[in-house]
Amino acid sequence: MNRLVRVLIGIPVAATLIAAGTASVASATNGVPSGPPPSGDNVWCVSVTGAKACFAAYGDRVWVKDTKANGHPVAATIQDQESSGSWYRECFNDRGEAGGWVMCDFDVPEFNAGLLWAVDEPWIGAQASTKINTTGWI
Repeated sequence: MNRLVRVLIGIPVAATLIAAGTASVASATNGVPSGPPPSGDNVWCVSVTGAKACFAAYGDRVWVKDTKANGHPVAATIQDQESSGSWYRECFNDRGEAGGWVMCDFDVPEFNAGLLWAVDEPWIGAQASTKINTTGWI
C-alpha cells in the first residue's frame, strides 16, 4: 500500500478513535411526572420565583417543579463546582404549575462538589443555586 493511501486511511481512523474516547459530559432531558422529592440527608433543594429544584445524591436524581402560572418552562441543573465545568445535567419541566413535579434520573461523577440550580424560563429567566455533594461528605 503506498504511503499516501495509508495516510488518507489513517486520518479518519484516528479521528474516529479520538471521538469515541471523548465522553459526553452533558445531558439534558425532559423530566417524567413524579411525586415530590425525598427529604433528609444528602437531599438539597433550591427555589427561585417560578421554580423549585431538588437533588438526591443517592440515585443521582433531580426533581423540578413549576411554582408560578406564568407560561414559562422551568429547569433544574446540576453541575461540577470546579471552574473546568467538566460535567452538567439539566432536567426540564414544561408541564406548567398544575403539572406538579417531574424527575430525571442521571448518572454523575461520585464524590464531587457541585451546584444545583433552579431556573424559571431557561437561558433568560430568574435563577438561584445551592451547593451539593454528589455522594458522601466532601
